[in-house]
Amino acid sequence: MSESVYVLGAGGHGRVVLDTLLANGIQVTGILDAKAQLSGQLLGVPVLGGDEYLDNVSSANSFLVNGLGANPKIFRRRNIFTVMKTRGFTFKSFKHLSAIVSSAISMGEGCQVMAGVVIQAGVTLEENVVINTRASIDHDCMISAHSFIAPGVTLCGNVTVASSAFIGAGAVVIPNIHIGENAIVGAGAVVTKPVPDGWIVVGNPAVKIGVNN
Repeated sequence: MSESVYVLGAGGHGRVVLDTLLANGIQVTGILDAKAQLSGQLLGVPVLGGDEYLDNVSSANSFLVNGLGANPKIFRRRNIFTVMKTRGFTFKSFKHLSAIVSSAISMGEGCQVMAGVVIQAGVTLEENVVINTRASIDHDCMISAHSFIAPGVTLCGNVTVASSAFIGAGAVVIPNIHIGENAIVGAGAVVTKPVPDGWIVVGNPAVKIGVNN
C-alpha cells in the first residue's frame, strides 16, 4: 500500500515546506489547516480540513510533516508533534536539494533542512528540529529536540542548543557555546557567552533582556 503524506499548516513555513517536498519529488496527499479555505489548493495540493481529518486516517501508512513555524516561540510546533506522536503518527524528515549536508551527521524524526543550508560533519539534529534557509551549522554542533534555527544563522563548531530553543535570523554563535532550553536568541545577535535556560538575549554582544515564560 502506498504511503500518504500530510502537511500540517498552510502558513508561510507550511508553504515553504510544501514547496520543498514537491521539489524533492515527494507526493503530498493533502494539507491540514483549520484556518485555510476548504476546497482550495496550495501549490496544486488540496486543503482537506483541520487536524480532525486525521481521525479517519490510519497512522500505519501515513506520514506527517510539521508545517508550523516559530514566532519566535515554538510551543505550537512542539505540541502538535507531541500530540500526533501519541496518536501513532510518524513525521517525515527531509532536506532541500540545494542543502549541503555531510554524510556524517545524525538526523532525528521530523527534521527539516531548508534551501541553501550547510551542515558539517559530526552534527546531531534531534527530532522536530528546523534548520531554516541558508543557515550554517559547523562541525560537532548538537541541536536538541524542537529547536528552531532561523534563516541565515551561523553556529560555529561545538555549539550546543538545548531543547525548544529559538535562534533568530542572522544570529551568530561563536564556538563552544551552550544555548539553554527554551532560550530565545534575537535576530542578528552575536552570542559570545553561554545563554541560560529561558533567557531572551539580543545585541552584539548578546545580553539578556527578558525571560521566555
